[in-house]
Amino acid sequence: MGKFKLSDTMQFFTGKINAITGGEVAIQLDVGDGEVVAGRELRAELRVLSPGKARSIDYLLISLQGTVQREGKWQDYVQSAEVAQDTSLPEDHEFVIPVVIVIPADAVLTEDGASWRLYARAYLDKKFDPQVESALRVVAS
Repeated sequence: MGKFKLSDTMQFFTGKINAITGGEVAIQLDVGDGEVVAGRELRAELRVLSPGKARSIDYLLISLQGTVQREGKWQDYVQSAEVAQDTSLPEDHEFVIPVVIVIPADAVLTEDGASWRLYARAYLDKKFDPQVESALRVVAS
């Protein structure tokens, strides 16, 4: 019996799932250069494309995750929002959601060791959930 790569197996199963569900949904997150100043707005775009088949978006989850310093301690920070609930996504249509999130003024900077990311997940047809994330660099003004 020959050896096989796990990545090949995952591609095989992904192909089978896509054949059943009617094609792969593409989800992209554009955060520009990914650098944002603590206390200021991050502007981004979330794009969802459904090639080959109309879909129903149950909702899109957008989440900002990082670290803040409060009362002298580093604490995890998460801010999330569900958008586009019960939205139709026509075949071959690109759905674009502008994202504007304020980075906390007490954000621990990336250069000081904090890890910041913007994360998005699409819940489609009550079963399909592609996701994407982008690392952010939080800097001082």
